[in-house]
Amino acid sequence: MKSVNEVSKLSGVSRRTLQYYDEIGLLPPSAVKESGYRQYDEESLRRLWSILFYKELGLSLDDIRLLLESPKEMEKEIMRQHKQILLAKQSALQKMILSVDRILNDEFDISMLRDFDRNRLETMKKTYANEIRGLMESKFFLPLVKSGILPGRASLVKNASNIMNLDFAELISLCGDVIHKFREAMRDGPESSAAKKAVAAYRELITMWIPCDDTSFRKIGQAYLIHKEALDEKSPGLAEFVSKAILHVYR
Repeated sequence: MKSVNEVSKLSGVSRRTLQYYDEIGLLPPSAVKESGYRQYDEESLRRLWSILFYKELGLSLDDIRLLLESPKEMEKEIMRQHKQILLAKQSALQKMILSVDRILNDEFDISMLRDFDRNRLETMKKTYANEIRGLMESKFFLPLVKSGILPGRASLVKNASNIMNLDFAELISLCGDVIHKFREAMRDGPESSAAKKAVAAYRELITMWIPCDDTSFRKIGQAYLIHKEALDEKSPGLAEFVSKAILHVYR
């Protein structure tokens, strides 16, 4: 167990910031002594690492909270995606070091000018950021996470890859398609054919993730009503609509 002071020295995060993370429920301490001092175990420190990692990516605290509440495999896949950017940066830095060595040895080759081409890396960063931002900003799947249906180690990415040979970008596209179908169906009502198609698409997506019988899917529908606040911030009325549409099909 580590004290607040120890965690602050290890991470460079101020005591006030750690207190704030506790106040908003982002990083509760593992234990609080009678004196009121917070203590953090290894699991809490691992969570702090994730928070700082995602802050480096430029994600908001709300987005970070949603990520940390998501299944572990989704979090790992996002890290795997960002690892590719870090490896690209590492490769560019190594090439620059080699070029500096060559210049110090009075050598030059025109190909060394490519050391300053950042277009590929910037494209990777933008594509990655847009994928993550689209998923996080929608908050569409937060009620699913909170429903309790998903086991802690559910692997959406792994199962989808095995069944349909999907990569992460394709998976994000499927998620976006489900959201779009529900938003479009709102014009026709929860009992419309468009709503039924949206429900079917959502059910198909979830079955890539986990076995999902009618009872489980009804529970997901109920979760959208129970945990509608976060989704209503971005799309007023969408959570209630999804709930009604699912429960209409799976009464």
